[in-house]
Amino acid sequence: MIAFAFTFPASRYHATPWGRHANEADVAWPPEPVRILRALIATWWRKGDRERFPESILDDLIDGIAAEPPHFHLPDAVHTHTRAFMPAPTQKKLIFDAFLRFDRGAEVIVVWPDVMLTVEQKALAAHLLKRIGYLGRSESWAEGRIADDWHGEPNSCPRSSKRALSPDVVSVDVAASLTASAWNYRRAKILPDLESMAKAKRAAIAGTLPERLSAALAVDTGQWHKAGWSSPPPVRQIVYDRPPIGPLPRLPRGPQTRLVSGGLPGVPEVARFVLAGRPRPRVEESLKIAEIARWALIRSEDGVQTPPELLGRDANGPLRDDPEHAHAFYLPEDADGDGAIDHLIVYCRKGFSDEARRRLDRLNRLWLAHGRPDEDGDRGRKEWRLALEDIAAKASFDSSPLLGRACVWTSVTPYLKSRFDKRRPIGFDALVDSYRSQIALEWRRRFPAEPSPTVSPLTDSMPCQRFAARLEPAGVVRSPLAFNRTRSRRGGPQPDAAGGLFKLTFDRPVDGPIAIGWGCHFGLGLFTCRWHESEMTT
Repeated sequence: MIAFAFTFPASRYHATPWGRHANEADVAWPPEPVRILRALIATWWRKGDRERFPESILDDLIDGIAAEPPHFHLPDAVHTHTRAFMPAPTQKKLIFDAFLRFDRGAEVIVVWPDVMLTVEQKALAAHLLKRIGYLGRSESWAEGRIADDWHGEPNSCPRSSKRALSPDVVSVDVAASLTASAWNYRRAKILPDLESMAKAKRAAIAGTLPERLSAALAVDTGQWHKAGWSSPPPVRQIVYDRPPIGPLPRLPRGPQTRLVSGGLPGVPEVARFVLAGRPRPRVEESLKIAEIARWALIRSEDGVQTPPELLGRDANGPLRDDPEHAHAFYLPEDADGDGAIDHLIVYCRKGFSDEARRRLDRLNRLWLAHGRPDEDGDRGRKEWRLALEDIAAKASFDSSPLLGRACVWTSVTPYLKSRFDKRRPIGFDALVDSYRSQIALEWRRRFPAEPSPTVSPLTDSMPCQRFAARLEPAGVVRSPLAFNRTRSRRGGPQPDAAGGLFKLTFDRPVDGPIAIGWGCHFGLGLFTCRWHESEMTT
């Protein structure tokens, strides 16, 4: 047996059934097996480590899991949709976007009861599931894994299955792949008929008939249409029985109060995004993620000038001498304390212009191109999806440990000095004193109305010899040297290349976000009000 588990960070599943129009507002449920196979193939081409897993292993993996239709364990779901008028040259068109909504964290389990994969095939499956971006349509952000720990019972199976299901099941047609042997038989039956066709037609059809099943499933839908296929040749329809989809919840009647963004007063100074993707970036990569987020927002769009609050410069040049730092901070966030970045905060104290809000609203992904192996030895394109929670006042985001209000704040990322030392410190105590003086000077300059903090170093030993801290429960002890501390693009002179970790203690509560020092607009010098007893000695 082999089982996959899929979760959807946005708790939504978008997928138009195969051969249906999107405006029919139906959703393919259970997820069509052919979609799962095509998603694995696309992930291998786009993000896979092809040196470690050559195409022959992919071919064998697809042949293996196409050998039988899978069974599913589906969560409770609600069918809903949105409507929007899309502009057109002559008239507006009403578009329906249908999707299923289910509880946060709900899993879709896909089981092949009689399929056994080799060690290499299973390793490739885990590799691809870890990197899958979406399942269904591109709005269906998905995260996958091998579900060796699942031992439940399916609730959706092919009708020919002997499993007993609930009496109130619903029967649906589902698109599945042919088996490898069935594909070889069908291909061998079609190829002789091509000899009698015109050369152009013969070439178009032959291009949709690769030898291996994985290559046949990878053919673009437009290529199938161009060749004249009414249904893709490697795809078949299977009747599945599944649980009914729940009705829409009853909406309360009566007058409703319209709230401003976030429902709370204040300047809309925070744009907070949910970040999803596998693998998620680690907290140590905060500087890298902040840089590519800024680049995604400031890149040229049809000649429209980038707003200065996002760019960090105006007509007179960089805004480095602004003591209030009124332009945007790009702050990666680990909201659940697991050591991986799961949110992105763009903070601008004076709020955002209309053009900046438009760009923030359109930001939906970050990516890094193919390159050398990373710290884990993985190659291939890395891509993360972003969903904008809101653009609102800080008080609207009470779940964020970076935007809270507290007396004690601890380092999330290293603080780097923004000025060169007049005299090189000798010894650890002198080094800490040099950091204290720079933090105090910057704090008085940037926040004159707030009380100055007491600065304590976070260290890993007694007597204190180096900066280190455990920044999440049961996590590893991190040194500042474990973090990205140098910008990949032009960042001006860098007075400090090492950095330190600190605890800031105030006489009265102060508001976040607190980001100070060199690189503070890119996630360095960042502090959190979530304090763990597991932190190291101060």
